[in-house]
Amino acid sequence: MSVIDRLAAMPQTVRDLVTNRSSEEISRRPEGAEFSLRENVLHLRDIDLEGYEPRVVRILAEENPFLPDVDGAKLAAERDYNAQPLAPALEAFAASRARSIARLRAAAEADFERTGEVEGVGRVTLRELLQRWLEHDAGHIKEMEALC
Repeated sequence: MSVIDRLAAMPQTVRDLVTNRSSEEISRRPEGAEFSLRENVLHLRDIDLEGYEPRVVRILAEENPFLPDVDGAKLAAERDYNAQPLAPALEAFAASRARSIARLRAAAEADFERTGEVEGVGRVTLRELLQRWLEHDAGHIKEMEALC
């Protein structure tokens, strides 16, 4: 399965992990866990909407754009993720991811060598960004599976 296919599968994987769980189960954050299941979903939504989706757009449209960092822990604290509804977050996450996947599938092979300057990381190609994105997803899946 390609990196793009694996990125495209993430919303359904997340949905499968939270479906048929009580609100209490979804909001529970055991000691030592960074996020609850709900907080993971809202974090993924925000990181896609404010991080990865704009990064893909800008790398494809601009010459070596500066791509600001997105502080996921700060967003989680400021936005009180455990108080937000899950269903709209799942839908927003899936929609953002679908838009990014459509852009990536439409990109030419040479576009994957285009670069952006990610704050705190340095210059990365679009291909490298996708690999980082996949690793980010994998970390959250691992954390979510541990909460199930």
